[in-house]
Amino acid sequence: MNTIAVDAMGGDSAPVEVVKGAIKAKEDGVNVVLCGDENLIKPYLGSTEIPVYHYPQVISMDEDPLKAIRAKKEASIVGCMQLLKEKKVEAVFSAGSTGATLISAITILGKQKGVIRPAIASILPNSDSSVILLDSGASLDVKPKILYQFAVMGSKLAEVLLELDNPRVGLLNNGEEESKGRDLEKSAYKLLSSSNLNFIGNVEGRDFATKKVDVFVTDGFTGNVVLKTLEGTAKLQQKLISDSLSNNLFKPLLPIVKNAFKPVKDKLNPDKTNASYLLGVDGLVTIGHGSSKQEAIKNGIKYTNNSIQKDFIGKFSETLNEL
Repeated sequence: MNTIAVDAMGGDSAPVEVVKGAIKAKEDGVNVVLCGDENLIKPYLGSTEIPVYHYPQVISMDEDPLKAIRAKKEASIVGCMQLLKEKKVEAVFSAGSTGATLISAITILGKQKGVIRPAIASILPNSDSSVILLDSGASLDVKPKILYQFAVMGSKLAEVLLELDNPRVGLLNNGEEESKGRDLEKSAYKLLSSSNLNFIGNVEGRDFATKKVDVFVTDGFTGNVVLKTLEGTAKLQQKLISDSLSNNLFKPLLPIVKNAFKPVKDKLNPDKTNASYLLGVDGLVTIGHGSSKQEAIKNGIKYTNNSIQKDFIGKFSETLNEL
């Protein structure tokens, strides 16, 4: 059975919410192990039997990731990566420091051949399917060649995960015209135009609500801002709709109408999937929100398990020859 190493000390509500989420994932048939301080973890396990690897050190969100990884050899995220490197598990899931997850993955697992910079790929809802955004936070300052690599990796991810043939790739910019953007986007546009990718040109932020492309490519700074903005907007829309229904709808009809809106609410709720992919490292690593509660942790672990079952890493690695 496939096994996922879970960073029990990663996240704003660790270890309690992480452990509870891991228990729920196990109850749903996913095999997990926990890395972290066993003295803090075991009281929350109760009668549930989940192996615990004792890595008592914690890397907080505000620590310098590189310095922390070098100094804290017994950090929980380091333990997860070691298990993956030693092939004792098939994947790692963490809701902890994104920087620490990135640095530990590069340091312990290494980058896949040809990759200059790893990227975080987030799967976002579209009107009738999903789209991919990368980079959503790994590499803040990039060069045109790196954006090209992100496009290659994002295109392959869309093939494997979304089961699309010849996915459409767009370069996120402040206008559709080829002349728009910084020198970075202008140079990246030329690289992408001459590639074998199905590059359709520049796209804008509003295109996340359309079916224009399957893969949005940008630098990690812009991508992270876009991701958080979309999530915040979705929460605002849900609240406005809920408030409007409560204030204006005939009360006996309220439960019926709210139930009808539930599929939409679920689709816009990041807790229902809550895992992004760290692409370009030598192993399957997924990342959850730092604010994740147990339901989000459970779904993130299950999402990771589905990727193992699809042989994500094996299929994804085939494309790296193009880099």
